[in-house]
Amino acid sequence: MSYVGAALAVHAAARPDTLALTCGERQFTWSALETDIRALATAVAGALAASGAPLPFDGREPLVRQPRVALDLSDPLALLIAFLAVARAGAVALVLDPAWTPQRKQAVRAATSPALVLDADALGALATGRVTASLPADPAPEHLFYAGFTSGSTGEPKGYARSHRSWTESFALSQQTFAIGPQDHVLVPGGLAHSLHLYGAVEALEAGARVSLAEAFQPGRLARLLASAEITILYATPTQLVLMQREIDRRQLSLPLLRLCLVSGSAWGAGEKAALRASLPATRLAEFYGASEMSFITLNADPLPAPPGSVGRPFPGVELAILDDAGAFVAAGQTGTVHVRSPLLYSGYICGGGDEVRWRDGYLTVGDRGWLDADGHLYLAGRDKRMFVSAGLNLFPEEVEQVLRSLSGVAMAAVFGAPDRWRGRVPVAAILPASAEETDVSALRRACLAALGRGRCPRRFHLFAAFPLTSGGKIDLPALEQMVLARESDRDHLLLQARPEAP
Repeated sequence: MSYVGAALAVHAAARPDTLALTCGERQFTWSALETDIRALATAVAGALAASGAPLPFDGREPLVRQPRVALDLSDPLALLIAFLAVARAGAVALVLDPAWTPQRKQAVRAATSPALVLDADALGALATGRVTASLPADPAPEHLFYAGFTSGSTGEPKGYARSHRSWTESFALSQQTFAIGPQDHVLVPGGLAHSLHLYGAVEALEAGARVSLAEAFQPGRLARLLASAEITILYATPTQLVLMQREIDRRQLSLPLLRLCLVSGSAWGAGEKAALRASLPATRLAEFYGASEMSFITLNADPLPAPPGSVGRPFPGVELAILDDAGAFVAAGQTGTVHVRSPLLYSGYICGGGDEVRWRDGYLTVGDRGWLDADGHLYLAGRDKRMFVSAGLNLFPEEVEQVLRSLSGVAMAAVFGAPDRWRGRVPVAAILPASAEETDVSALRRACLAALGRGRCPRRFHLFAAFPLTSGGKIDLPALEQMVLARESDRDHLLLQARPEAP
């Protein structure tokens, strides 16, 4: 298809009265969905024309000149329909996170200058208003259609923009690998401000599959939906899977129709995967490593999973290169910066950015470091922007987290650098135990010492009953880091009171 959303008209013509999209009690047939998207796209085009925005877009300098529409919508169903309508109108949908503060939303709007802002009230007025405009010509593959936002090295959002072609190429490659089609029912359990969930919903609709959206991430309710709604495919983050798998086991649910679980968003350990495989023995697991700017990079999938510690081999159509700091290719087994060349890469930033994102000879890097083995499996060492120095040692939290997640008593783990008077910073770990039983912190320390040595072993382990999550279902690392550092600060205050001259 030439643009994202083009296939929906085909499905509507072939199966007008078949269910296409559900969210809670609300349902859309293919015909109703296509009609609503087309009508809203026409209304958006009219509103943009009234604002003076140039439509139809002529294709010149899309990062600067193509009209933008900010979507400030907490209802996932409204957001998905508005997203597809804006794309069809030939504009760029800026997907704002409902979890952002009003101040952050305002800052992003100021940085991106949308011609139109659609919140719930504005969307309702637009959908019910009198429309005199006509629908523009189909968008071109190289036109932009989407800008998502991810935190840069400063913590401020950076807006990555994508062309229609970057997603339609991905749909084609994914179709070859997973054969998603009209026979499938896909569950998307997280907020659509997260690119994984948004992509999963749109990809499924493009393939003709029925899609169910979650109104909110409620693990127990979603586990029951998996069992009762004949879901065949699940798109989720590892964090969401851990929480849902607990509910599946607790309720003793059987999911014989769930054929495929597509996972991305963060790393997860061998213990977590083993627990999920035990709960869902008939389900194929497919794990992606990727980045917002790059889409899919590697695939680690059943029935031939990657070796322990690896994130898999290149996704179809993707080329990997490991380069040293001088830009030279390094041999298998040597660590360098991961560079990617593929048709799935982003078009650039509309706001923000960071020096960790670099182009070199057609390859793109976001600063991740790793190595390839002789068979082409990728292993990650960490990301430059999370690295910190402890007593002169470059320490990547991801390396320590991988060890912790491999332990049977750990459901989730995150590692941070805590201020230290003598070493600058030292690693400390946040742990979400796998069960309510008492966690043996000494065993965690021994395992880390054996695998990593003293310099990389966390100095302290902080146990939590729950981790804060982003709206996309990943661990909210900045929020969790604040919680850990607050505990560290309280500890240091007590120590200084007792031993003001502690070495």
